[in-house]
Formats: sequence, structure tokens, C-alpha cells
Amino acid sequence: MDREKSVLIVVDVQDGLLNAMDQRKVRNLIRNIKLLITFAKEMRIPIIVTEQYPKGLGNTTHEIKKELEDILPIEKLAFSCCKVEAFNKELDSTKRKQIILSGIETHVCILQTGIDLLMNGYEVEVLADAVCSRRELDWKTGLRYLERKGAMISTTEIATFQLLKEAGTEEFRRLSKLFRI
Repeated sequence: MDREKSVLIVVDVQDGLLNAMDQRKVRNLIRNIKLLITFAKEMRIPIIVTEQYPKGLGNTTHEIKKELEDILPIEKLAFSCCKVEAFNKELDSTKRKQIILSGIETHVCILQTGIDLLMNGYEVEVLADAVCSRRELDWKTGLRYLERKGAMISTTEIATFQLLKEAGTEEFRRLSKLFRI
């Protein structure tokens, strides 16, 4: 992972979907995605956010939305973000090929987006602790499926420390406090 080549994608972290999930897992998911957003902003990594059918599933949950500040979500009906022209245009504009993939649901939108990104020549890293499904079997199976298709499965800390590269820098001192939660 290289910060000059990476993009953080946050997929469909909406109240209508979150309410159907184990709330302990949701708290961990939101904590990790908030950490990723803060980290990405500090590292100047572009962030792309989507919302699946917001009319029916609501908007991005408030806790995530306030971290995003002026980043507006891209609305979609397709499960794969790559089937949405506005998403592809935004991603293409970054001119970056390494994807940090987070959000919900692992076995639906994350899976289909990850596969399409891989097919389009992107490197995809799915953060197991920053994606979620309603059922654990779907989460596990979605991650295994993505890994078999060529995605790297890691965690929030693995990805962020890969991007930091070394300790002792001012950047490391500023960002390391994020992991003391």
C-alpha cells in the first residue's frame, strides 16, 4: 500500500442497513471507519462514499457523515459501485489504483464492488474489521470469496500502518493516537 496510490471507499454505511445488524459489531465497524476517514484525510488519501437507495435505506449514518464533512455520497441502486457512472468518474479522477474497501454488506455490495474493481485492474484491500454483514456466515464467506478472486484481506491497523511506513515521524506521532482507543 502506498498513500500516493490509494483511495478509501466507504460503501453504504446507512442507518437502514446498520439497524439490521448486531449492534456490538456496528459499534466496532463505525469506530474503524471513522478512524479510516480521519487517517485518510490526514494522509491526503481521496475518499469516495456511496449510499444504496437512500430513499428506502436512509442516508449515511450521522457518526460517519460528520467525519466526512464536505464529502458527498454517490447514490446508487446497483450493488456494485462500479456499475454507477458517477462513482467510476470520481474514481478515475483520482488516477489511483490501490483501493481500501470498507462498508456494508460484505457479501453483497462489498463483494460485487471488489470483484469489479479487480476485473478493472485495481488492487483491492478489504478490511475485515471495517466491513460487516447481517449474518456472520455471509461476512466470512464474502471475505473468502473476495480473497480467492484476488483481493487482499487485512484489518484497519494493518492497512494504516502499511501506509504510515515508519515510526518516529511527525505524521506517526499525530496519527498513532488514533489507535489508543
